[in-house]
Amino acid sequence: MKNLRNLLLAVGLIGVVGASTSQSSSETFKLSGRVMGASGKNAVYVALWQAHGFLVQPAQTRRIGAGEELVFHFDVPAGRWAIGAFEDRNGNGTLDMGTLGPEEPSGFWRPFDAPRKPEFVDVDSLINRDIPNANVTLK
Repeated sequence: MKNLRNLLLAVGLIGVVGASTSQSSSETFKLSGRVMGASGKNAVYVALWQAHGFLVQPAQTRRIGAGEELVFHFDVPAGRWAIGAFEDRNGNGTLDMGTLGPEEPSGFWRPFDAPRKPEFVDVDSLINRDIPNANVTLK
């Protein structure tokens, strides 16, 4: 009898957990801005980052061609996000890294200037509304 009661409790708890997670909001927010400090002579890549996969696999990317208006836009659910960008001076589609850091102009929406590789918490922001000015300045 005690085992049956525990089983019923476990099934009930699973039902409660399942119900609470399936009711999450599907609302998305517009996260947009400009890339500042690029020469205009090369493509610029903008990456949207989540904590999982930070600096390994972006959640989304945008390529802005040479001479195009340096604006970007992402639609994201509420949560913590980071935006980074770089000017691809050698046209290989990758931010080239040297021993002292990036070899091409790069930056994050939330500026980062420490003498080490950034962690997600260094450059992320909580997004819970539309952000029209998530500008990134390249250095």
